[in-house]
Amino acid sequence: MRRLAAACLLAAVAAMNQPRKNVKALTPREFEKQRRERSLATTKRAMAAEDLQDARAPGTLRLCVRAVFLCWAFLPATLTFWLAFFVGPFRRRLWYPLLTWCLGRAGACFVKWAQWSATRSDLFPVALCNSLAGLQAGAPAHSRRHTKKLVEDAVGCQIDDYFDSFERKPIASGSIAQVHRATRKGQVLAVKVRHPKVGTRLRLDVTLLAFGARCLEVFPPLRALRLSDTVAQFGDTLAQQSRLDHEAQELRGFRARFRRWGDVDFPRPTLETPSVLIESFLPGELVVGIAKRARNFDDLKQGLDRKTGAYLVTRGEDLYLKMLLEDKVMHADLHPGNLLYDGEILVSLSILWGLNIRQSRAISVVDAGMVSPLTHSESDRFVGLIEAIGAADHKAAAKNLRAFDPANAKNLSREQVRAFDDEVKLLFREKCRGYGTGVDFGDVVRGLLELVRKHRVRIGAQYATLVINALCLDGMAGDLLPGYSVLDGARPLLSAHRWFVSRGIPVLGPFVFRRLCLPVAWRLKGLYDAVAVRQFL
Repeated sequence: MRRLAAACLLAAVAAMNQPRKNVKALTPREFEKQRRERSLATTKRAMAAEDLQDARAPGTLRLCVRAVFLCWAFLPATLTFWLAFFVGPFRRRLWYPLLTWCLGRAGACFVKWAQWSATRSDLFPVALCNSLAGLQAGAPAHSRRHTKKLVEDAVGCQIDDYFDSFERKPIASGSIAQVHRATRKGQVLAVKVRHPKVGTRLRLDVTLLAFGARCLEVFPPLRALRLSDTVAQFGDTLAQQSRLDHEAQELRGFRARFRRWGDVDFPRPTLETPSVLIESFLPGELVVGIAKRARNFDDLKQGLDRKTGAYLVTRGEDLYLKMLLEDKVMHADLHPGNLLYDGEILVSLSILWGLNIRQSRAISVVDAGMVSPLTHSESDRFVGLIEAIGAADHKAAAKNLRAFDPANAKNLSREQVRAFDDEVKLLFREKCRGYGTGVDFGDVVRGLLELVRKHRVRIGAQYATLVINALCLDGMAGDLLPGYSVLDGARPLLSAHRWFVSRGIPVLGPFVFRRLCLPVAWRLKGLYDAVAVRQFL
């Protein structure tokens, strides 16, 4: 043993006495880069530990405390509900802003519901939609101290050392994070910082909502809504959105998919952690502001603003259809609060044509946190439902609705299936005559959902989210371009999908649709939009 220890000691001394090889000295820039990388790795480990703590099942005491807080948060709106119910001026001027304030104070789950409701002026009063629209980019912000700590932990140094300038006041605040404008090396950046304790509060709220859903499902008429599954998927999607590093990955994917679309842009991430995302800053005006002006003043009926509304609706529909038909992904947060419009007047001088004045338009999607992939069966069944509405095919519509959940084949008797199909037939006879007949897409979809609830037909949570997205698009079209039919606008793409995918050869049909039919269908849709929009200008 002593001999072994002495041999080890001699080997160590010999190694120390050996001449060192030439080691390249690090430059100050390389040394600073390594230091920041080590700091960033430490920060990610700390944030991962925080996320792991948030993922733990909340205890009973914390749930009770959160429930008491929510009761306290909604107490002002609850106490004044009956006064608002009977007194219209009080409801419009005071109670709607009060309800909005309560929802913003309650947390991310309730803010997200408010953001969706703000796009549904066909379901809720216009005054309520205008009030809730403030939460799409103006949710309550957190403290500067919290922002400073997270950003400095992410970049590995002081804010003033990393950025040339950093605006302490956020330019926007959403349900999960708030955004600051900054500059670095002459480049304008958007710094997204997660709100404090978002993961913990989301877990608590989803647990409470799941408990409430299970209580409501005790009543047989409400079991078909599958509230528990919907709440579970809603919670999983929000939890994914709370990780800003996941959002950075989705942004890179969208930039790759839309790289050939010159007027559609997504932010380019430069640095991400679970709580901080630094990305390129995209100029423009939030579409929610344009939609709010349209609802209040109806100022999109003439001139350039009318053309702006037409562009936003048609291009927004293009975004939705590409994600659904080509990319097989679902953006569950594609509301006007996450869309930017940038209209720029360009002036050029030509020898032949003289002074040329035109407008450059672009639309940007600034949030990609709530994104999930779709299987081929999920995409085909939902697209099949929309195709059936366009073709006025009540049998295909009823069949696709029943296929939204495999359990319907076991739980529904023949009499229930026959009754459901008969009522879908009556609904189509009254409200849906197919393409080119002025079909109110939102009205037909809401009628189908009412029949689903009445006959206890189950629909999966993924399909429910797809339906909500379609209704959001229809609501935006109703605000910005009243009279435009989103169903007729999608006809070239839906018809091609119907003939080559839904009814085509299993392998050859989808290949022909993607390689040959899609380019032609996109051209035809552009021509239809150009002709249809002229009558509104």
